[in-house]
Amino acid sequence: MEGRVPHCPVCTGVIKPDIVFFGEQLPQRFFLYLADFPLADLLLILGTSLEVEPFASLAHAVRSSIPRVLINRDLVGPFAIQSPRYNDVAQLGDVISGVETLVNLLGWTEELRDLIQRETEKLDAQEDS
Repeated sequence: MEGRVPHCPVCTGVIKPDIVFFGEQLPQRFFLYLADFPLADLLLILGTSLEVEPFASLAHAVRSSIPRVLINRDLVGPFAIQSPRYNDVAQLGDVISGVETLVNLLGWTEELRDLIQRETEKLDAQEDS
């Protein structure tokens, strides 16, 4: 981006990334976790400080019997306290390497490679159009 602010080629308005900035209201779809998290069988937590609310609280939104897996550089949130849950797992280090390790252990290496190739082709096609 070379430090330039991106503008829409049609209306010339500033293009905002698809994220929520600090102080902005969360989209309604965020609150679907209230229904989804109690039904979860596993919670994956990737690459986060778990310091900003309401996201920091999401690690506590699953039942205590549900395993939580942290793939992160550092122990954070409930993983950093003295007594994490008995079924918490932390894979510390580079997030990409941690995800690759998980994918390999699950036997999903080929599926991930195919997914990356399909999505890369989609992005390349968008850039060409």
